[in-house]
Amino acid sequence: MFSSFIFHHGRFRKDTRPAILSLVAAGLCTGCPLPNPGLISASINVEGVRRTYDLYVPASYEDSQEVPLLVALHPFASTGRGMSRMTDFNAVAEAEGFIVAYPDGRTRLWNGDPTDEPNGPPEGRDDVAFIDALISEIQEEYAIDARRVYATGASNGALMAQRLGCDLTERFAAIASVMITLPVGWEDVCDPSSPLPTLLIQGVDDPFFPWEGGTVQQGPFLQSEYDSAASMVQFWVDNNAAVTPPVTEQLPDTDPADGTTIYRETYAPGQDGAEVVFYGVNGGGHTWPGSTPMLQRLVGVTSQDMDASRVIWDFFTQHVKPQ
Repeated sequence: MFSSFIFHHGRFRKDTRPAILSLVAAGLCTGCPLPNPGLISASINVEGVRRTYDLYVPASYEDSQEVPLLVALHPFASTGRGMSRMTDFNAVAEAEGFIVAYPDGRTRLWNGDPTDEPNGPPEGRDDVAFIDALISEIQEEYAIDARRVYATGASNGALMAQRLGCDLTERFAAIASVMITLPVGWEDVCDPSSPLPTLLIQGVDDPFFPWEGGTVQQGPFLQSEYDSAASMVQFWVDNNAAVTPPVTEQLPDTDPADGTTIYRETYAPGQDGAEVVFYGVNGGGHTWPGSTPMLQRLVGVTSQDMDASRVIWDFFTQHVKPQ
């Protein structure tokens, strides 16, 4: 029994936790998952490189019932564990019965910008291949509904989610992006194979990715040019053959004290197309709406007028890939 759960694809299945805890107490198990209900730490090999991730499995999960899978990609300098803390997707997954994968970028970074890869991704850093392999691995181990696989991300992870929408369109039923715009030249290298439902959230006062576009400092020696938030929206509207003009609505200002307001633009799907939904956060910074405010002087204001994690999941539940 013990060898089967220790070596079964390098993963500890949920129903082995009591035995794992006993082994930990006895000092017989090193590298076992932390005793955190629902959360599993694991790794896979991709291109000869060990890639790590966390996986959250809700208590309601049973092999007899297929469930959705959400891939949540952390921002630059963070980790999958950090993404789980910031977004609290675990609580949403527990309530709604889906599995969340939190992959780790190598050196806490995703190669989400295809405009920066004239010769392809650096050796051992093909994150598209990593996410593709990760989804396949999880599908082998768990009952995943292939028609309900989704990707979202924050900042550099949001750019990676949009890249997945381009390079692995057929894998996903929908994608969502928070606190990023698109690098200049994106439309020349990103070519989704079909329309893909897309949700985008961006702060008007993001100090790192200018609302109107401009130069983005990406380290002490690297600068990149990014397009405006409107250009990002237009890219996905064009790809999705969505209807313009959008329906624009002002969301309730549920927390006037935070100094932000939010509006929503909904671009309905045209014939054989897919919808695009955009949330503009007036006064919002480089932040995940609804999360705990942190480092405001550096990243700006975190709006409390909506819970981005819940909004994203509600959007995803409306989209299932056709048979």
